[in-house]
Amino acid sequence: MYGNPHTLSATPFSLNDLSADAHLTLWLGFPTAREHFDPSMLSAGDRARLADYRSSQRLADFEVSRALLAANEVGSSAHSLSHSGEHAALLIAPNEWQIGVDLEIDRPRDVLKLARFGFHEDETRALEVAAPEARQTLFYTLWTLKEAFAKALQLELVVALRQCVFWRDGEKWHGRVPANSAWGAAVYRPRPDVFIAAAWIGGSAATLDQWEWPPKQRGDWPVIAACAGAPSTADAAPG
Repeated sequence: MYGNPHTLSATPFSLNDLSADAHLTLWLGFPTAREHFDPSMLSAGDRARLADYRSSQRLADFEVSRALLAANEVGSSAHSLSHSGEHAALLIAPNEWQIGVDLEIDRPRDVLKLARFGFHEDETRALEVAAPEARQTLFYTLWTLKEAFAKALQLELVVALRQCVFWRDGEKWHGRVPANSAWGAAVYRPRPDVFIAAAWIGGSAATLDQWEWPPKQRGDWPVIAACAGAPSTADAAPG
């Protein structure tokens, strides 16, 4: 099951040590990316969204994410975007892969209430018994994994919260998701208050290059959770 829920250290797991099935690129965009935002580079859909965001506090998030997207020539490659707190994440993969990315900023919130609403009962129980200093980290690890798979599988978030289930056995993470191909996922913590989950379907092993922008520089981020699994169409539940 979850092993010792009172600790959550970086798992001794390197994605780049695997025999990779694919090469993926994961970007983290910073608030200064807004200086590079160019509305003329937006797609027709994003131009419509921009009009909706003009009077919203989410405008800064939108501009950071679209500046990050424009700075990368994704072409026909599969890509997924996420933004929060004037930061953005962009995951790029071969076009035949299903992928999803989620970025969350650690902030005070009633994580137990959220878990009791939508998480699997074993995940909720693990959060309930976790020490307060570890609970937030565990919650964001689970939440970002679920939201990343919601995008990769094109599921409603409330469905992904229930059907995409993850648990830790000692230092190893495991999961079950309703995917029809092999899958993998990793959660990074590039900054103390930033969590990023990358999820991919099409192969369990992948090499993830990490980049930050602006300025463009290599990322060297702690992996706080990583897991992989085989195809499954059954509702997920820890074994």
